[in-house]
Amino acid sequence: MASIYPNRKNGKITSVKIKVFLGRDENGKQIFKCRTWTPETEMSEKKLIQQAEKQAVIWEREMSIAYQTEKENIVPDKISFKDFIEKKWFPNEIDNHEYRPSTISFRSYMLISIVDYFGEIRLKDIDSKKLEKYLDYLKNTYKTKNNKQISSQTMRHQYCTLNLIFEYAVKIGYISENPLKKVKTPKLDKHKVDALTKCEVQTFINEIEKLPTKQRTIYYLLLTTGVRRGECFGLQWGDIDLDNRLIRIERNVTYTTDNGINIGLPKTNTGIRVIPITESMINLLLKYKDEEKQICSLKYNMFLFHSTESNYIPQAPTYITKHMKKLMKRINLPDMSPHDLRHTCASLLLQSGADIKSVQDILGHANASTTLNFYVRSDIATMRASAERAFAI
Repeated sequence: MASIYPNRKNGKITSVKIKVFLGRDENGKQIFKCRTWTPETEMSEKKLIQQAEKQAVIWEREMSIAYQTEKENIVPDKISFKDFIEKKWFPNEIDNHEYRPSTISFRSYMLISIVDYFGEIRLKDIDSKKLEKYLDYLKNTYKTKNNKQISSQTMRHQYCTLNLIFEYAVKIGYISENPLKKVKTPKLDKHKVDALTKCEVQTFINEIEKLPTKQRTIYYLLLTTGVRRGECFGLQWGDIDLDNRLIRIERNVTYTTDNGINIGLPKTNTGIRVIPITESMINLLLKYKDEEKQICSLKYNMFLFHSTESNYIPQAPTYITKHMKKLMKRINLPDMSPHDLRHTCASLLLQSGADIKSVQDILGHANASTTLNFYVRSDIATMRASAERAFAI
């Protein structure tokens, strides 16, 4: 654990000494490393201490890695790509208790083809030409388990994962330069966001009206509020403000086979938000609440959509994905996921005249550009109506 010791001059902190304990030597003597951190700009004492603590955490990690490398006698010039991933990058940068299980699983999945390709090649021998050859292999030769080519989005994820790996290798001195800097970033294909049309929405609503209250409530929340699937399953009764017709989004539920259910924060900082809900949504929530009260006395920290084991444990969000797949097939609608109901919500809001900022806040997008790029779509009827209104004299 790193410790910080402020150095003062004339009552003001001018620098901070950082001391890191690394372990004990063969004689049992404690091993410490120290450095002095000096802020580059003036700041309040409180902020300075906060920055010093962050620097201490970063430096402690770097020193621990360096010490472990020396202890294991790992020679940077000889280490294979696979060993670097397994012994250095993954445990220190990914599986380090800072990321959600879903993020760890995602990076693990990205590594499968990368490690398989570069495996025993020495890390220092991987140059821009080898990386270009690998990306070309992914694009033109590699096939998924379903015998399909990978998408441009997956290509971009592969590139970003490689970039993280080589940037870290530079950071800890295993290579002098990131070879990926000389490789072009794969382009993303522009594709239309999947969303139900107004006619399809009506068909969808007619069908979910026949479902049990719980399933109906889930679908209406996804469709009318645009919440992400995990955010929907992260709702607790204390998040529902029936009097003011609002819901608060402050957690996200994910599920992976390896780690099971995980409760974390929404995808972005702006994901923590308050969303208005319709009168019909209120009535449905009241009905669902009454049904839940028949089973047990509800508490504010109980989940709306809970597991069979406990009301304090959310149900796995994969439940509604599987249900929706069957539902859409049964009523002959496009094969869509719960996330496409989020797209549908955004599209309907914009078509009804909602401004970009309102839709951005409802969806919890960090940038309005995301809302513009993915959800703003025009059709001939909309353009014609706009032209008629603009030039009506």
